[in-house]
Amino acid sequence: MAVNVVQWTHILTLLSVVIVADNRVYKEEVDAFVERSLTLKEVITPKMLFSKKMAFDWFVLHREGIKDWLDAPDSETTILRHILALAKSEFRQDILNALYAVAIVDGDYHEAESDVIALACEHWHLPMPEAEIGKV
Repeated sequence: MAVNVVQWTHILTLLSVVIVADNRVYKEEVDAFVERSLTLKEVITPKMLFSKKMAFDWFVLHREGIKDWLDAPDSETTILRHILALAKSEFRQDILNALYAVAIVDGDYHEAESDVIALACEHWHLPMPEAEIGKV
């Protein structure tokens, strides 16, 4: 399955969700978002032009909008829409690994982050990553 711009929007949105889900944004999380985005780009679409600055700018541009819909009563439905859009991706495990890495980088695997990852695991038919907070 070819990955297009819309699918990248779903990937970057989910990575952003695990950053803002706990209502705190740390430099380590944003740095991990940038690095994991670039790692995914190399695996999924190596010829796509996507730099550290582009990844960082994407997060900055979309952060407030994502925070707004995460505060809405139907936020799980919105998250699920992004998860389901990637349900047939052959790169689900890579995306899940990136989500988990961003979620734990600050040393606090928050329940809201875990819930997003559990929802992805459920719909992507993948096992839940092991909590490795002490090993980070």
